[in-house]
Amino acid sequence: MEPVKTALIGAGDRGKFVYAQYAKMNPKLIKIVAVAERSPEKRTLVQEEHAIPGAYVFSAWEDAFGSLPSGTEAVIIATPDRLHHGPLAKAMEGNYHILCEKPVVPTLEECIEVEKAAERFNKVFMTGYVLEYTAFYVKIKELLDQGRIGKLIGIDAVENVGHLHMAHSFVRGNWRNLKESSPMILAKSCHDMDLLYWLAGAPCETVSSYGNLHYFRAENAPAGSPGRCLDGCPHIMDCPYDAAKTYLTGNTGWPASTISTDLSIEGRIKALETGPYGRCVYRCDNDVVDHQTAAMQFANGVTANFTMSAFTMEIHRGITLFGTKGEIRGDLEENRFTVKEFASRNAETVELAKPAGAAGGGSLDGHSGGDFALITGFVNSIRGTGREQASAKNAFESHYMALAAEYSRTHGGKSVSLNTFRTGGFE
Repeated sequence: MEPVKTALIGAGDRGKFVYAQYAKMNPKLIKIVAVAERSPEKRTLVQEEHAIPGAYVFSAWEDAFGSLPSGTEAVIIATPDRLHHGPLAKAMEGNYHILCEKPVVPTLEECIEVEKAAERFNKVFMTGYVLEYTAFYVKIKELLDQGRIGKLIGIDAVENVGHLHMAHSFVRGNWRNLKESSPMILAKSCHDMDLLYWLAGAPCETVSSYGNLHYFRAENAPAGSPGRCLDGCPHIMDCPYDAAKTYLTGNTGWPASTISTDLSIEGRIKALETGPYGRCVYRCDNDVVDHQTAAMQFANGVTANFTMSAFTMEIHRGITLFGTKGEIRGDLEENRFTVKEFASRNAETVELAKPAGAAGGGSLDGHSGGDFALITGFVNSIRGTGREQASAKNAFESHYMALAAEYSRTHGGKSVSLNTFRTGGFE
């Protein structure tokens, strides 16, 4: 079987360290034959690692379509959230198989537009819903479908974003600002919304949500703190968000790998002195929430509660599923869950092998193995052996859930009907 010849649109953290890295390690499955990336340094790194001829290396995605090498079958879109729409439209127009990072598009209007266009698209359309591809959730879904805990009644899911991940990505980083990215529950948690939809087994009917930007605000900056951590901040010892503690250690993997292509100490210091990651977390232009909860009801009567919070030590996801015959409680990062059956009083703990991390600036087996499995699923779907999820028809349900939750949050927790919301008639 020939590898799937693929154009990579966007060679940032996900583009280079997940998708391109996977292709490098699995040359019989997928081959990067073209790259479009606005950063010369990132563009050159991917070109050199994948021996891409100069004719197929582009500084802008607009230049790539129409000039891709013969035999190109697929396009991976890993540009920033607000730069997905254009490449998506061109990829569908060119009839390429598509793997698009989540969220597919960041606004309700674009969701409606792209979903309508995708109805006429007959190639593989896969979104980066990595959680569905983890062994942890796949096994839980299998037990649910087998009726192991009877009829599913409710789900509690918690996404512990982690205080350092929050500071890196959503205070200093690319997803900090609504105008430049999207609401945090969409940018960070649309695949959690997708997971709840998948596990519940029915579309979401209503959602209500509360949350706010509680802490990472100017009024919480300690007295005497400068705009940048390296400018002589007197609170270095007490501040968990000090940039030097985060980016100037011996670790050159994530998150340090995202602040510069020069990962020497000198290169990282320069990045902190001039770039966004050296800023005081209380003095950034961030406006996305740092804690949010959402309550949902699905068409089959299942209810779900979801909490996303920055105020945790580790990056972590936990889940509890309540059934008429038992319950399941699990920890994604531990790759372990327990099934408790009411009648027998038995408790079975299921331990799954933890995926090995990849060396370098990112983890191929990130999201507890979901990254690796997602790309494998994309290739398998192109070759005709993949899952139903590879079609576009389910790609947007999680987006409507997340955007409805954000609308509810900004309107006092108002209950939002998804049937009305997804048509744009919620005002």
